[in-house]
Amino acid sequence: MDTVLAVLERGDIAFEIEFERTSEPPFELRLPSHIGGAAVVDVFDLADSSEWPDLVRYRFTECVPVVIGSIDDL
Repeated sequence: MDTVLAVLERGDIAFEIEFERTSEPPFELRLPSHIGGAAVVDVFDLADSSEWPDLVRYRFTECVPVVIGSIDDL
């Protein structure tokens, strides 16, 4: 399996993850997280893909709540 190294930046903090290589870089990545015990998803938008397919950079844009349950619950 070919992988891509992604650098995720959130303010002054940056960390790296690897994900499976696709034909083009995803325009956003969503990673599970939590705030005070509540489940959320951190959203990172594509910031630089000039080194694709080896390395891409993403910048944190927002944190959204996780909806638990099925569509029938709405």
